[in-house]
Amino acid sequence: MTDRSKLVLRLAVVAALAGSAAGCDTLSNMNPFGEKKTPLAGERRPVPQVAPNPPDTVPQPLSALPAPSASLA
Repeated sequence: MTDRSKLVLRLAVVAALAGSAAGCDTLSNMNPFGEKKTPLAGERRPVPQVAPNPPDTVPQPLSALPAPSASLA
């Protein structure tokens, strides 16, 4: 490898490590001078249910139905 390709490779590795560390949320917690986040004012209420409760029994596929008897035809 040439000196130029080694330099490019090193810069790529440093950029990849810096990019992955910048996206990490734990780095923001390490700042000793960071401000504490205060929760927003207001009443906390649970989110209302928007979907109905699931049924107690699961419908069976049509292949589970009994075969028709020859006497009905």
